[in-house]
Amino acid sequence: MRDPDDQLTFYYCGDSEQKVFRLIQQELKVEEHFLVDFYNEFLIDIYMMLDRPKSKHVAIDWDNTISADKDFFLQLIKKLQNAGFEPFVCTLRAPDKENIDEIKGVLEEANIAIYLTDGKPKRKYMKQLGMKVHLWIDDFYPGVCGDSCKLLRRNNIE
Repeated sequence: MRDPDDQLTFYYCGDSEQKVFRLIQQELKVEEHFLVDFYNEFLIDIYMMLDRPKSKHVAIDWDNTISADKDFFLQLIKKLQNAGFEPFVCTLRAPDKENIDEIKGVLEEANIAIYLTDGKPKRKYMKQLGMKVHLWIDDFYPGVCGDSCKLLRRNNIE
């Protein structure tokens, strides 16, 4: 049984029939993390926001997301890859060697891309690279698209 202090509360208020959601939900149960479908910024540790349902790209934040439970996310990344999704790291960190080396060290076996936006909103940054994201997994939703955007409203985040 997991120590309650190590349990994370994930938020998802999207289409529960999405394959990606079902995969994550299964893994959350295994790891004894919580899943809620109501917005409460004081309760939620990590947000899962559905963006482009036809895309296979899954953006996962590093700080306070992957770093909050590395074993869980390494297992999730593997399951997503096996199911045909393309997970990658997208972080607000600056693109310097020290930042990327730390992340690569943990994710070496996962063999996924790492994008460092240097503080720029992640959604806009990825769009400029021509990448549409299926699902954002992040602890800080303003880092994805600012404080107000259609993505947040579609995911019932106000």
